[in-house]
Formats: sequence, C-alpha cells, structure tokens
Amino acid sequence: MKQRIISGAIVLAVTVAAVLFGSFVMKGILLFILGWGSYEFIKIRKEKFNYLLYVILLATTLLIYLYHEHAEEWMLLEMLLLLSISVFYEKESFTDISAVFLMSVLLGYGVYYIDYIEAMNKWLLAYVIIISYLTDTFAFFVGSKFGKHKMNARVSPKKTVEGSLGGWLFGCLGSYVWASMFHFFDLSPALILSASICLPFVSEIGDLIFSLIKRHYGVKDFSNLIPGHGGILDRLDSNLICIILFGTLLNLFL
Repeated sequence: MKQRIISGAIVLAVTVAAVLFGSFVMKGILLFILGWGSYEFIKIRKEKFNYLLYVILLATTLLIYLYHEHAEEWMLLEMLLLLSISVFYEKESFTDISAVFLMSVLLGYGVYYIDYIEAMNKWLLAYVIIISYLTDTFAFFVGSKFGKHKMNARVSPKKTVEGSLGGWLFGCLGSYVWASMFHFFDLSPALILSASICLPFVSEIGDLIFSLIKRHYGVKDFSNLIPGHGGILDRLDSNLICIILFGTLLNLFL
C-alpha cells in the first residue's frame, strides 16, 4: 500500500507538471507514452517479442497523433499490413493482430485528444484526468472498506459493486466542483454536466477493458515500470477511454 501511494504521488506530480508547464513537457510525455505503451502491449504476448508488430503499432499511433487529419488512412494501411502478416505468418493469430489494431486506435486517439484538450484549456484536461483519478482512488478505498458484492469476477475479481458506486459518486462530485471553480459550465452546461455524471462510469469501464486485455494474455500488469501500479497502460487505462470520449464530445458539440 505504501509503495502504491508513493508511486501514485509521483505519477500525479508528473501529470501536474505536464499540465502546468505546457506543450513542450506535455509533448515529451505523450511521445514517451506512445513508445513505451506500444512496447508494453507487444511484450505481454506469450510469443517472442515481434519487432515488426512493434514498429507498425508505434508508427500508426505516432501518425494518428501527429497527422490526425489523415488518421483514417493510416489506420487502413495498418489494417492491411496486419492482416497480411496474419495470412502469411501463422504464429500471429487473427486475435492478436486484431488486438494490435485496437491498441493503436486507443493509444493514437488517446494521445491526440490529450494534446487537443490541453491546447484548448489545460485546466479542462485536468478536469478529465481528475475524474479518472478520483474514480479509481475512491473505488479502491471504498471497495477495500465496504466491498462485498463482486462486480465482474470474470474480468477483475477484486472490483466490487460498492467500490464502483463509491468511485462514481466521488468522481461526479469532484469533477462538478472542479468544473464550477474554472467556469467550464460556460462552455456548455449540458455537456459538462453530462460529462461529470457519465465520465466516472466510463472511467470504470476503461479500467475493466484493460483488465480484460491483461486477463486474456494471462498477466497481472503490463509492466513493472511504476512500482505498485504496473506499467504506463495500467496507469492510463481509464484515462485513455475518458479522454477519447470527452474529446469526441467536444468535437461534436462545441
């Protein structure tokens, strides 16, 4: 527990630094996320590390991030490459190839929307990150103290209904307070209110999605980069899903 708290504090400090010090620090962190996150995903597979898949995954995520206006074209090219590998290289199953494609979408769009929201308003990015952190933190503590009913033992045996409700409640309240402090309701009251209610739930879904991926590959964590928390993908799981959804909503309704 102590190690988890210390590591969490360091991660939080790095996140705050990225938000406060702007685009240069942020872009460096985002590029690291793409490079290391791609490595983590290829590494967890039981097969020998496939450098070709790593290059394809990393290249696609970089192109989605840096040249987002052509994201669909990059993804189509990646899909053709991956399917060709699956056809001609029997050790790479269709399931694994599909998982690589899915991860490229999550990482590429996740990092793009982090940059997009930060450029719009750094405190708006903090708003989305706070939702994920509060939801995750209070789901853990409430679940540890009061959890009795398993939420989805097949995917994540330790998560409970009580913890999930506690995380959702504190995520809603905390994000509402933050939005009020920085007058985000001036952007679109309906959008921000909906986000404060829905994103904590989406955050927990994101956590379960990445837990499902780890369970599929039979690993506890994506890596041991962050003691007590696992790897980059372990730490960003719920954040990525929240940021992608919120960024999409901003594009649609603002």
